[in-house]
Amino acid sequence: MSAARPAPSLEGTQVKQVACGGMHTAVLAETGTVFTTGVNDEGALGRKTGGAAWEAEEKAGRGTSGSSGDQYSWAPVQFPEEAGTIVQLSAGDSHTVALDDEGQVFAWGTFRSDTGVFGFSPTTRIAVLPTLVLEPTKTAEQVIKICSGTDHVLALRRDGTVMSWGAGFMGQLGRVGSRMTQRKAKATQLQPAPLSLGRARTKAAHIVDLGAGNYSSFAVTAQGHVWAWGLNNYGQLGFSTEKMEPVLSPQLVSAFEGHDVVEVQGGEHHTLARTKDGKILSCGRATYGRLGRTGEGVDPHGDAGCPEPGLVQGLDDAPVHSVSGGGAVSGCVAGEPPRAYFWGFGTTNQLGKGADDDGDELLPLKLRETVKLQHRSILQVAIGGQHAALIAGPQQH
Repeated sequence: MSAARPAPSLEGTQVKQVACGGMHTAVLAETGTVFTTGVNDEGALGRKTGGAAWEAEEKAGRGTSGSSGDQYSWAPVQFPEEAGTIVQLSAGDSHTVALDDEGQVFAWGTFRSDTGVFGFSPTTRIAVLPTLVLEPTKTAEQVIKICSGTDHVLALRRDGTVMSWGAGFMGQLGRVGSRMTQRKAKATQLQPAPLSLGRARTKAAHIVDLGAGNYSSFAVTAQGHVWAWGLNNYGQLGFSTEKMEPVLSPQLVSAFEGHDVVEVQGGEHHTLARTKDGKILSCGRATYGRLGRTGEGVDPHGDAGCPEPGLVQGLDDAPVHSVSGGGAVSGCVAGEPPRAYFWGFGTTNQLGKGADDDGDELLPLKLRETVKLQHRSILQVAIGGQHAALIAGPQQH
């Protein structure tokens, strides 16, 4: 069953964050409990349900005790005893990641390559339950931020080090070459490891945020500099499309210089950057209107890349609080009181316009308030592979 307009879910639970994966959703409650729902064929829910992943576990005699839950209903995830209070989530196509208040990172599910399941770790194909993947041994190594692309993860440590792991065949890990054997690739890519910033060290010394597109990665410094690596076939990194090959290591994006960028998020072939003064810059593939721009050099009906970042239009000077990117869809929270805006590909109903309108939107469109959304501020927008979610605040009368 599909929903063409936003509808309440997990009612009665105060939600702090929502993360949308390929075909699953995870939410973090104010209590620190993590709930998941959606497709669990590759372990993305982190709990026992029906589906291929758990069937394989039970066939191998590794299934845990207890009855299976419904993968399409919300249910809590149980973490190992060593886990602290969960404070942040991220999700990709078939994986979910959780960060606790002790700087530890737990993950479950798997990563995929173009040939199918790539693996969860060098020794595990699919992790069906939360597994500790980063354990700090000192304060400087504590993780303070996580984010996920389709099949890769980035983590920012307290000392400013960026860690990456997952499938990195498009350069999105920022630390591996494009040619290596499958065996070496698993040992190298699926093991969390730090990026070498090389000559970028002076400007990247104060990294304060990370972002990811489907196959791209970004680091933002306290001074508003942006470093990018990964797939750039449509100029989604902000580099010329003459650089069609993946960018294999972090590079300063000169096109973002002087814009005071504070947040970067991406989709499959496009990128959104929020600036300190509450604007959005976009670059990459313009098809279906995902850039939120029209005019010279931008053809949403063609298939050319737009590597030069430009201002997203149609927000009526409403200050932007956060951005989110999906495959061919974009969203943001903007204005006072905060409201949700969506633009781009409409056929999947991710724009929330209703079943009678699945057309594309070339510019940001404010989400129409339903009875349930009336008089509520929008706190967060998240976009997954084929769905979107939002957190709405309490009704203000």
